[in-house]
Formats: sequence, C-alpha cells, structure tokens
Amino acid sequence: MTDLSRWIETRLEADPTLDDEERLVILAALAGDAELADLVGFQAARGEHKPATGDAADGNEAASVIDVPEPAGAFLQQLKVAGFRGIGPEAKLDFRPGPGLTVVTGRNGSGKSSFAEALEVALTGTTHRWSDKGSKIWSSGWRNLHAADTSTVELTLAEAGVGRTTLSLDWAGATSADGHTTHLQRSGQKRQVGVAALGWDGPLEMYRPMLSYDELGEILTAEPSKLYDALAKMLGLEQLAAGLKRLTARVKTLGEPAGEASKRRSALRARLEPIDDNRARDAAALLKKTAPDLSALGALATGRASAEQGAANRLRTALRLEFPTIEQVQDAHIALADALQNVADASDAATSGLELQAQLLETALRVHEHEGDGDCPVCGTGHLDDMWAATTRERVADAGRRLGELRRANAALAAARTAAHQLIVPTPSILKDLVEDARFADHARTAVSAWAAWETLPETDADLVAHLANIHAPALDALDTMQRDVRSTVEAADDAWTTVAAELGAYVTVATAAAAQKAELDSAKRAEKWLKDADGRLKNERLDPIATQAAEIWDLLRQESNVEIDGLRLEGSNTTRRAVIRTKVDDEEANGVTVLSQGELHALALALFLPRATMAESPFRFVVLDDPVQAMDPAKVDGLVQVLGRIAVDRQVIVFSHDNRFADAVRRASINAQVLEITRESRSRVSTSVTFDPPSRYLRDAGAIIKDRQLPEHVLRRVLPGMLRFAVEAQARDRYFGKQLAAGATHGDLERTWERAKVTRDRVSLAVYGDIRSLDSWLKAPHRRRGLGVCSSGNHSPLRGDVTLAHADVVQMVGDLRAGVK
Repeated sequence: MTDLSRWIETRLEADPTLDDEERLVILAALAGDAELADLVGFQAARGEHKPATGDAADGNEAASVIDVPEPAGAFLQQLKVAGFRGIGPEAKLDFRPGPGLTVVTGRNGSGKSSFAEALEVALTGTTHRWSDKGSKIWSSGWRNLHAADTSTVELTLAEAGVGRTTLSLDWAGATSADGHTTHLQRSGQKRQVGVAALGWDGPLEMYRPMLSYDELGEILTAEPSKLYDALAKMLGLEQLAAGLKRLTARVKTLGEPAGEASKRRSALRARLEPIDDNRARDAAALLKKTAPDLSALGALATGRASAEQGAANRLRTALRLEFPTIEQVQDAHIALADALQNVADASDAATSGLELQAQLLETALRVHEHEGDGDCPVCGTGHLDDMWAATTRERVADAGRRLGELRRANAALAAARTAAHQLIVPTPSILKDLVEDARFADHARTAVSAWAAWETLPETDADLVAHLANIHAPALDALDTMQRDVRSTVEAADDAWTTVAAELGAYVTVATAAAAQKAELDSAKRAEKWLKDADGRLKNERLDPIATQAAEIWDLLRQESNVEIDGLRLEGSNTTRRAVIRTKVDDEEANGVTVLSQGELHALALALFLPRATMAESPFRFVVLDDPVQAMDPAKVDGLVQVLGRIAVDRQVIVFSHDNRFADAVRRASINAQVLEITRESRSRVSTSVTFDPPSRYLRDAGAIIKDRQLPEHVLRRVLPGMLRFAVEAQARDRYFGKQLAAGATHGDLERTWERAKVTRDRVSLAVYGDIRSLDSWLKAPHRRRGLGVCSSGNHSPLRGDVTLAHADVVQMVGDLRAGVK
C-alpha cells in the first residue's frame, strides 16, 4: 500500500459524511478504471482519462498498461556541438560528472547560449525559445551559417548502474528545427532510436532540471495555472489526480441525463409559452415545478390526459355537435306535408259516421243470415232479402276501404310528426358555454339564438311544416359558422401541440432516466467532492516542505530586500486552479508578487524552481540554469552563489552566464566550483578552457603566499603543505568521481568509499586505480614522490626544503592526476 493510499483510507474511515458505498467508490477510482468498472458497472468515456505515467492500475486491464522504464539517474559528462546555432566546427564542453558547481561563462555572442540551447534540445527535444514563441523566426536559425552541411549535438551522460551513455541528435536532411533524429547509445548495448529507454518523459515534466532565461522570466508572470501545474506535477500525486479524473468522468456520465433533461425542460418552456392550448398551459405549469410530475407530463404527451383538458375538450365537444342536416329536415318536411295532405284527402264530413254505418249494416247482414228474409228490425219498413244483402255487402266493403285509407293517413301523419319532433332537440350546454369564450362569443351567441328558435315546437302540424322549412337553415348556418371558428383554433393548437408533444415525450424519457439514477449521481458527486477536497489538502501538505525550502532559498537570495515570502499555497481546481504566493513588506501583508522588482521576480522564480529540480525523487543528478542573474543586484548574485553552493554538495549544478559578476562571486566563494570560459573566433569557431577550479585555486593561493614577503617563514612552512594537500585531494576527488561515475558507479557508494580513505595517499590511489592499493609504481616519478611527501609533511613537522620547488612538484602532480596518468 502506498503512502497515498494509507493517507486516503485513514481519512475515509474517519469521515462520517460518507457511506460505505461512497468510500468503496473512492478507493476503486484510485485503483484504476477496471476496479471502478467492476464496482459500479461504469466505464470512463473514451478520451476522458489519459493514464498517468507509471500508474499500473490505469486502463481496463493491468496487462494493457505500457511498461515505463525506471528513470535513469545520471550526471552530465560532455556536450559536443557542431553546426548548431552560433557554433560552427565541432566544439565541446567537458563537465565534471559529479556534484559541484560549473560556471560556463563568455561574452555575448561567444557561443554560450548555443551550448545551453543544444543541451536543452538534447534533454527535451526542443527549446523554450522555439516552442513558446509565436513567430517561427525564433526556430529558423538553428543551422550555423559556417557549417550548414553538418548539424549535430552529442550529450554524454554518466548513468548510474550503466556508465557512459550518449544522446546524439542529427539534423541531416532536416528542413526544420524539430526535424532532428535522436539516438541513444548505452555502454555495451545496441544503439536505439529515441530516448524512451531513459524513462525521462514523466520526470522531465515533474522535475524539469533545466531553466532557461525566458522560462525564468515567465514562471511568475505567466497565468497562475501554469505555476500551479508545475508545482502540482512534482508532488507525486498522479494516482490521486487520475482517480479524481475517473470520478469526474463518472459524475459527468451519470449527470448527462439530468443535464439533457434540464436543457430540454428550458427549451420546452420557451416552446410552450406562445401555444394557445390548455394542454400546453397545463404542461408549462407542470414544468415550472421543482420536481415536475413526469407521469402527468407523459399523459399529456401521449393524449391520455384528454379527459382532464377542460376547455380544450369543450372545444372538441363543440366540434362534435350534430345538427339536423338539410336532407334530414327536407325529408321530414316532405313526409309531414304529404301526411297532412293525405289525411285531408281521406277525411270529409261523411267519414265521421261511416264507421257506425258500416257496423250497423254488418249487424243487419248477420240478422238476415240468421233469420232469413224479413222486415228490417230497425225501421220496420224495409225488407231484408238476398238482393238487399248483396247491395249492403258492397256498401260495407266500400266503407271499410275508405276507413282504412283514413287510418293509414293518420298513422303516417303521426309518424311524420314524431320524426320531425326528433330533429328538434334542446340547445346543448356546451354551445352556451362558448358564449363566455371571447374568441367565439359573437358566433356562439348567434348559434345559441338560432338553436333556441329551432327547439321551440309549434302547436299545429301545419306550423311544424313551416318551422321545418323556415327555421332550420339559419340555425344550421349559425352553427357551421361558429364551428369553423372553433375548428380553426383547435387545428392551429393541434399543429403546434403535435410537435411539442413529441418533444415533451422525449423530455419525459430523459427525465425519467435522470430521476432513476439521481441517488447514484448524488452519491458520486459526494465522492468526487470529497476526493477533490482531499486533493487540495494533500497537495498543500506535500507542498509545505517545498514551500519552506523555497522560503529559505528566498531568504538567501533576497539579501537586502525587505520583501518576505509568507506562504505558498495551491488553490482551486480545473479552470480556477492557481498558485498563491503570499508576501510581506516590512511585516505588512502585500499584494503577492506585484510588489517585487524584476530582479526579485527572478530570484523568487529560482527559489520556486530549485526545490522542484532538486527533489530526492528526481533522477536528474544535475541542475542547469541559463543566465539566472540578469536584473539581479550584486547582493542577490552573492546570495545565489550561496544557494547553488549548498545544492552543489550532492548535485551537479551548471550555470551558463555572460555576467562576470556571477563568475567573480563563485571565485570568491569557498565552494566546489569550476569556471569554463567560452571564446568565439571567426567562422563560428568556438573553444573552451578551464579558468578556475578548486585545485587551481588552491595552487594559485599557495603560490600567492609563497610570494608574500610579509608572511613569516615558519608560518609559511606550516600552512603551505595543507594548501597543497587540498589541491591534490581536490583533483584526486574530481578524477575518482568523474571516472567511476562515468563507469556506472553510484554517487552514494563513491562518497562512502572516499570518506573511508582518510589519508591523501589512499585518495590518490582511488584517483589513479579506482581502489586503494600500493602507489609505489606510480610514485617512481620523482615529482610525484616529492609532491606526496610535501602534502603529508605538514601534519607532523614544518615543510623542509625549497618551498618553490615543493609547489612546482605538486603542480606537476596535480596535472598528472587531472590527465589520468598512471
């Protein structure tokens, strides 16, 4: 378990605001995509998360992670440059591959910056000058005019555990600055294309070991997010950042239905507002609520809520009103008029007693049939015989026919009357309701009046015939006119509603999905917020020692400045992230870095850069600064030398500077430093020379005290051996460390071996042979034997003999050690 996992788990267990599921989600997100997917059935959207370097849990399966090589720890040993920028024929810089400060100095135009840019390209593949400038003019002059056919850079590293490793860049055939080919050659291994095997891609971002002058000026003047990113990268929290990205992606995915529903809801409300329809008004009212009734909205969208639509339904009911058709009324009118006429034709004054007469005659016929011929029993004068019977039967039959016709006419009249009455119905209440609707009031009022006239029944059939003929047409026209108005309104509303109903249905579908996973979304948001808060706390916890170190460096650099750095914090996230630098002026809170001069800004930028570049986790055993002292006053230059001197105890520090103040300050300081001077001759011929290093300084100081006539002889003979011993041991150390580091030894092992070699003889043996053994064969050279004797004499007794000769022997001995003579 990593310290990050322990940190997270401890705080998760102690936080009562999270439930067990949320704690598991956070831990799964930190573990990787596969673990989060297994736990919650979630897969990050493609492109949402780029696996962090070395995060073995990223990706859906552990096997899918690309193996990243362990970053190689290395010192710089040599830089060769040809045909690049201001350097024509091949020129080289030899560095001491071990801790110590190296100053590369030279006037403007000497080639110093060309070396610095060549080193930057070798390490990073580009330069800040090329990549961060908008104009291509900055990268157009990468080929040297005096060596246009050859452009190469070769950087030799002393790689721990490997030995000599070479990075070579070649622009053969290239037409642009970034068109170079890079090869990596490790001792005893095959040459490789590219430098991936060094494992430096991630560390170059986290612990960038080189700072150019342009970058130095931009660290604090660029947007706050850039400094935030630079500081955050070196805190080693990639796993937490990756986990937070996974949770953010999960929240985004879970929140998509809610977001989509919100957008659709806003669009629907705008669409519904102008629609003059009760369904639209009801839907709009529901959508105004914080939690809309999705069931009711669904019913509206599908039409299931039609029974609840009130006025809208009334309009549709009004459209369904049926009034007798012209054909129906015409048929009723004709039937009634014909029936009346038939009844009139079948009825006259005689017909009223016709039925009685027929009954009487039928009775007389039955008497005749029973009694036979005889006198009429009614009048007594008539005679009932067969002739009478035959005549009477004819009369009875005629009366029956006439009575049948009358009955049929009356029945037809009754039927016609009933049919006509069925066509005359009361005025519907819905029609009366529409009188209250301003949109249809006039035509509805006319229709109601016409229908009221129609529903009034006449007293006689003849009046009914006239009613049918005269009242129906105006009422039918009034109703048709009103229904046309209603239909136009309803159809317009339906057209608008049909489109918006489909959108409403889609909204209900999305909103239902959002509601179904709201609890899960809320839980994911709580987990994301918790991890985001933890990210901020942990960043600043880990930043605190770096901020403290930056403040200490600033205290050394600021010298006489009255500006104090009072704190450094990382705040916000995503687009609001920023690094906040609190300052004080004369113990009063100030407005951040705005109170700093340009020189102070550069000094503070260095104070922020150096802790990052010198973290123990960095594989780079070197730090390179290009022109760091511009705009600094002399006091800050002296302060920078002190800072770099401390770093140079266990780091290789290389400073390119054309400012002689820095080189002079280094020469004055008692630190392990050398000065390389670059000169440029015609046709871009560049050469380098060592103008100052610890052995040379000790020898020069020793020569100075020999010439000092004011120094007593006995003091000289006591002091001189020690100074000469310092020169020998300094050169022996440089030779031993340089040779062994170049062979792949680790710096810690060399330090322990060096410390165990307590006497000068043993340290010289380490320089000559790489281990402690007899120096007899090496000391056969007289000047070496005498020189080593001089270095040892001061420990027991004053130096004897010629001090000038002693100095000369040691100078020659130091030269042999420098050259590696065995």
